[in-house]
Amino acid sequence: MKSFNWGIIGPGSIADMFADALVPSTRGKLYAVASRNLAKAQAFADKYSVSNAAVDATATDNDSGGNNHKPKAYGSYQELLNDDKVNAVYIATPQSLHYQQAKMCLEAGKHVLMEKPLTINAAQTEKLIALAQSKNLLLQEGLWSRFMPCFEQVKLWLDEDRIGDLQYICSDIGFAFGDKEGHRLHDPNLGGGALLDLGVYSITLSQYLMQEHPSEISAMSHFGKREVDENTVVSMRYPSGRFAQFTCTIAAQASNTMTLMGTKGRIVLPYMFWNGNKAILQQEGAQDEVIEFAHRVNGFEYQIEEAMKMVDKKRVCSQFMPHDDSLAVMQTMDEIRRQIGLEFSPDAERV
Repeated sequence: MKSFNWGIIGPGSIADMFADALVPSTRGKLYAVASRNLAKAQAFADKYSVSNAAVDATATDNDSGGNNHKPKAYGSYQELLNDDKVNAVYIATPQSLHYQQAKMCLEAGKHVLMEKPLTINAAQTEKLIALAQSKNLLLQEGLWSRFMPCFEQVKLWLDEDRIGDLQYICSDIGFAFGDKEGHRLHDPNLGGGALLDLGVYSITLSQYLMQEHPSEISAMSHFGKREVDENTVVSMRYPSGRFAQFTCTIAAQASNTMTLMGTKGRIVLPYMFWNGNKAILQQEGAQDEVIEFAHRVNGFEYQIEEAMKMVDKKRVCSQFMPHDDSLAVMQTMDEIRRQIGLEFSPDAERV
């Protein structure tokens, strides 16, 4: 099996989760990492050269999981893109940088797996999709929940009519970041606020479970002194007449749960629902059916394996998170932003 070389742009905490999930892969390996700060890239590469060595200790000569390799460190993104051995790039920078960085990667002929949300606005998403399709390159939104077995199970319960006709979905997501001075979620220049970073989960999972995009949206928000949405409440009506409602916050400790209400019962996704660890089927007069999902690593492994599979099949995206869905999510967030008055810098918004 031919090994698959990954590059990372943006070696921060999210990139750590990606790299951790990649360590036990039987095919993919961390080949290179790039940052505008070479020392930061080098520290990240050094950390995962140790992880690779641990894998090598149990790998055979014929096992492509043996990553007898120290990841390369680059002090510029272009250096990484000039490396012919990089097959695909995972972008883990703040969302305000996604469009320009993904454009660079695609223009350099690299496949892209990009941390959610795909971009800052729908116009940027449209441009990237068109570019990826014209070059027949993977452009995959890394909305990790969409690739998890948990949500496949929830969709199966819906398809099996276990809770009857789905009527509405309620979710709540957020944490109190108020005491974290300088956090990126407080910075409008980095696409901060609750909506794009947290509310996106409620939007995209409701979209997946409803199998349709909202036709009516009503939103309201409270802004703090940092000019980003701290508390945002949204109601969405779908063409079928069903509803989804969610609250996202960076100012409060939320319940972080999602519940699907049907005519015969409900499905509960408990604390940190987007992690896909547990699903509970509740029906009147019946014992709860609980399924727990233990990730092989940390939950990022599903999107990594799917991305490599899509590259093998020469597809530009996965059916788990197709381009149409990524674009519709951005269009939904554009409309919410319009209603609540959430604006970012012209540099972040430009196409």
